Order: sequence, then structure tokens, then C-alpha cells
Amino acid sequence: MRTYSKLFLILSTIFLFSCKDDTIKLLEDMSGTWKVDEIVYSKTGQTTPDSVVKYPNSIFQLNECDDYKAKVCNGFYNLQGNEKVNIQYNASSSFNEASIFVYETTRPKIDLNGSYTVTINDNNMTLKRSQASNVTYQGNSIELRLKK
Repeated sequence: MRTYSKLFLILSTIFLFSCKDDTIKLLEDMSGTWKVDEIVYSKTGQTTPDSVVKYPNSIFQLNECDDYKAKVCNGFYNLQGNEKVNIQYNASSSFNEASIFVYETTRPKIDLNGSYTVTINDNNMTLKRSQASNVTYQGNSIELRLKK
């Protein structure tokens, strides 16, 4: 009986330390250089988009976190080569959400501040949110479609 207890304790310890926090896994899955395929704008509550804007030569760079315990990571986005906008981002696996914080001194032309629902399938990532609190896009939702 004692042997089984020791074996159980050893296996439990290995399992505990081998499991990754789901939020850390989400942050790792999000990290990397993403090409902005398109941004879809819709009126909140509507299923048909108002506009779908293609952004060739645009990137969304989500760097690996320096400190996964803090769960705050750095990156930037550059749409159409207009301006490089530095950001910080974090995530919550329990809500499958990511938050993006623009930390520029001047407001960028395309402001992507806010909380997004994250969907990652293979080499595609979708970030979707309602822009109700953003004055520029008030009453609209925005969906960023990215590809690795």
C-alpha cells in the first residue's frame, strides 16, 4: 500500500508541474507575427458587415511574454505602413479574451484599444469586439482576421 502512495504522489507531482496554465497557453498561441488579412466593421447586432477592409502589407506583431506570470506582453501593429503603434496585450483563457492596450502618446489613426474575443484555428486568428465604448466606432463591432 505504501508503494502505491509514493507512486501516486510522484505521478501527481509530475502531472501538476507539467500542466500549463491555460492563459499562458493562449498567450503562447497568440504570440508571433500575424498578417492582417482584413478588418470587418458591422453595426452592433447586425449579421451583415457594413464594410470589409483589406490591409495588404499590414502586420500585427505579438511578442512572446517576458514574464508569463504577469501575463502582460508587448507588441505592435502596423496597418498599411501608416504608423507603427506600440501595444501591450494580455489574455484570459476563462473568457477566451484578449485585451489590447495602445500606449502611444498620440492617438493612432486606427485605434484598436479594447477587449476582444479570441478564436485561433491553425494559422488563423480572429479578434472580435463591440466598439460601444470607442467614440470613433461607437455602435459598431470590429473583427480582425489575421493569418500567420
